Amino acid sequence: MVARINTGKSIQKALNYNEAKVANGIGELLLASGFGADVTNLRFAQKLYRFEQLNDRNNHVKTLALHISLNFPPEEDLSSDMLQQIAIDYMDRIGFGRQPYLVYRHFDADHPHIHIVTNTIRADGTAISLHNIGKEISEPAREAIEREYGLIPARGRQRYLDQLEGTHDLAAKVQEVTSSYQFTSLEELNAILADFGMTAGAGAPRSASRTNRGLVYSRIDESGNKTGVPIKASDLATRPTLKWLEKRFEMNKVRKLAVRNRSAEKLTKALTGHPAFLSQRLKNRHLSIQTDHNGNLSTLYVVDHANKSVFTPEELGFSTEILASRLSVATPDTRILPHAAKKATSRVKYSPGRRSRTSSETALPRQILPILLGKADAPGLAGDYPIKKKKKRRGLS
Repeated sequence: MVARINTGKSIQKALNYNEAKVANGIGELLLASGFGADVTNLRFAQKLYRFEQLNDRNNHVKTLALHISLNFPPEEDLSSDMLQQIAIDYMDRIGFGRQPYLVYRHFDADHPHIHIVTNTIRADGTAISLHNIGKEISEPAREAIEREYGLIPARGRQRYLDQLEGTHDLAAKVQEVTSSYQFTSLEELNAILADFGMTAGAGAPRSASRTNRGLVYSRIDESGNKTGVPIKASDLATRPTLKWLEKRFEMNKVRKLAVRNRSAEKLTKALTGHPAFLSQRLKNRHLSIQTDHNGNLSTLYVVDHANKSVFTPEELGFSTEILASRLSVATPDTRILPHAAKKATSRVKYSPGRRSRTSSETALPRQILPILLGKADAPGLAGDYPIKKKKKRRGLS
């Protein structure tokens, strides 16, 4: 068992975090100790009031909230009743057994874990000391509980601890992206995930994940190589397998249309100006441009994080060749396309066809073409640098 202790000023912040998990279907309230009501009958206002009416009895203490997570390795098979008992035992051992506290179970990672929320002010207005609570109080309590319940010991498992934390963060981000972003293929999803240092794959050949059309989500480094402990889609609460994603592909085809024009306008403005500042202009507009997993500039995706959608350049009325050429000039140090540094192509000459203004697609504005073709001195386009005319010297023929 691994215990992580976080302290803070706001009890409401810790409460909001756990209640959001419950609302999104990836958490449940297991236990409400010291509230005088069954968990099914407690409203949010009642939970918050119980904590705040105690904290209001001491205006001098600033650290009022305690947010603890108890994490167990994936091999542990723990029922909700067992997790409740462990939480009660743990809180008694660290001196918070008489405080009101809430115990939540989360399902957003591949290992069992619970979160405990409580406050630091007693009924008589005195504060519970938090000095060295982790090393001197929580650690002995953790070891005693491991022995008593026959749990897998965590001592000397720092590597496991680091992997556990990374897996938890990975699971939370995967579920956020797959549930809130608009993508219409696995390639488009991976373009979004790449911005968060993640990727999704079908698993090893002949593996159960590949056979059952599941997915494996992994972290990736700057070169696109997989690192850390991966997570199977079937282990996540929303189970974002390939079969599950394909249903979203069809829905997202319609949803993307609602923001396509706004994304096209943002990209147009980002491309207007001197290439040296392109990276910052994209960042300011919450845009990123990704290649495929091989770093090929012939395949580009535009990710709009503000509108939570991803597009091909053609969907936004742009040419992939021209956009690739523009990026090759602007990013010799790979700040925009980190996986395409060694495969950056030279400029590609392109003569765009004329588009009808009545087209349903967003056409590439005519005034942006000179810039994309490298003609930064085109009339009427000063970009980020003002164009200064050289003064003619008098008295010379």
